[in-house]
Amino acid sequence: MQIQTLDQLHDRIETMIDLIQRLKDENSQLKDKNQQLETQMQEMRQSFEQMPSKQERLEELERENGELRNKQDDIKTRVESMLSRLDVVQ
Repeated sequence: MQIQTLDQLHDRIETMIDLIQRLKDENSQLKDKNQQLETQMQEMRQSFEQMPSKQERLEELERENGELRNKQDDIKTRVESMLSRLDVVQ
């Protein structure tokens, strides 16, 4: 019975490790996207000073950037939670 329990625990840990890796990959992609949006936002701000009609696009990019940051924070929280659970298991 204990070997079966250990096997189940091992499988759960492997699953959690895979999930953590996927979350890290997604987090990395979100960071890259966030950096791209930051760059776009800076360019838009410069262009905005010359063309006031781009204000709506700038606001849209700022909202999208905020959403990506929120998603990134959520992923970070989930990864930290899973890592702390793994620490408890070990």
